[in-house]
Amino acid sequence: MSAVGSNLDGFHPSPWLPGRHLQTIVPALLHAPPTGIEEEARLVQVAPSSQVQILIARPGGKPRGTVLLIHGLVGSAESGYMRRTAAMACQRGWVAVRMNLRGCGGTEALARTLYNAGQSDDVGRVLEDLEAASLPRPFGLVGFSLGGNLALRYAALEGPGCRADRVVGANPPIELEACVRSLEEARNFIYHAYFADRMCRHLQVIRKVRHVPGANPVPWAIRSVRRFDTLYTAPDGGYASAEDYYGATSAAPHLRSLRVPTLVLSALNDPFVPAGIFHPHQGTAGGRLQLVQPASGGHLGYWQHGEPHFWAGKAVLSFLGNGAGK
Repeated sequence: MSAVGSNLDGFHPSPWLPGRHLQTIVPALLHAPPTGIEEEARLVQVAPSSQVQILIARPGGKPRGTVLLIHGLVGSAESGYMRRTAAMACQRGWVAVRMNLRGCGGTEALARTLYNAGQSDDVGRVLEDLEAASLPRPFGLVGFSLGGNLALRYAALEGPGCRADRVVGANPPIELEACVRSLEEARNFIYHAYFADRMCRHLQVIRKVRHVPGANPVPWAIRSVRRFDTLYTAPDGGYASAEDYYGATSAAPHLRSLRVPTLVLSALNDPFVPAGIFHPHQGTAGGRLQLVQPASGGHLGYWQHGEPHFWAGKAVLSFLGNGAGK
C-alpha cells in the first residue's frame, strides 16, 4: 500500500476474487441487505426548480457525528457501497445521510437539469441543510467514484468555508478526461458499455416526466460515455463540449486549496481510474491530503473475506473517526 501518514489497516482481497475485474464486478452484483434502520427522507433545494433527496438514518445511542455519502455515475442512494457504508456508520454511532444526485434514485421529476461532475454546490447546500437541522458535528463528507470528484471539488473550492470537517474521495475520477480515455480502452469495453447503456436508459426515464433537448438516447447508437456527454451532459450543463465539461469539472486542479483533512482512497488496480492521476497531489494542501492506494480492490470493490466484507467502508469510517475524538 502506498500512503502518506496512513494508519489505516491494509486491504487483503477475498481469495475467490483475483484480479481487477472480478474485484470490481462481483461486489457490485452482490445484494446489499436493508440496514433495518428507520430513515427520514428529506428534500433539499439546490437550485431554482431543482431539489435533491437525502435519506437520514440515526444510530440508537448518542451520535458521534454525521456522515454525508454521495454515489457515483449511474448510481443512487441505494447502490450497494452506499447502503453498506451507511449501515456500518450507524453501527459505529454516526448519523448516516445518503444523498441522491439530481434526478437519481427515483427523483427524476425533482430536477430541471441532469446531474454532472461539476455540481459541487449541491453538496454545499445539503451540508447547509444538515447544519440548519442541527445534525451533530463533526461532519464527514464521503464521495464514491463521481461522487468523490464532487466531494473533493466542493471542499477545495470552498477552502476555509468548507462545512465538512473531514472529506473522503473513494476511487474519484479527479481528471475526467484521463478516466474517460481509460474507459475507451478495449480492455474496458464491458464497463464502457455498461455506463453508456445505463446513462441512456436513465435519460429515457427522465424524459417520461420532463423535456430534455436532443435526439432519443438509444444505447446501441450512443455506445460511449463521451458521446453521451457530447450530446446531453455538456449542453445541459452549459459546456461547449464533452472535453470542455471534463476540464471544467475535474477536481484535480483545485486540490491544493483544500483546508480540511482529506483522504483519497483508490486501488492501484482500478480498471479505469488511473493510479497515476493522484501522484502529483500526494501530500498537497499543506499535507492535508492523504493518499491510500491498496494494491487490490478494483473500482469500489474492496471485498474481503471477513466482516465487514466492504473494506472501504471500514477504512473511510476509521479516517473520519480520527476527527471525532477517537
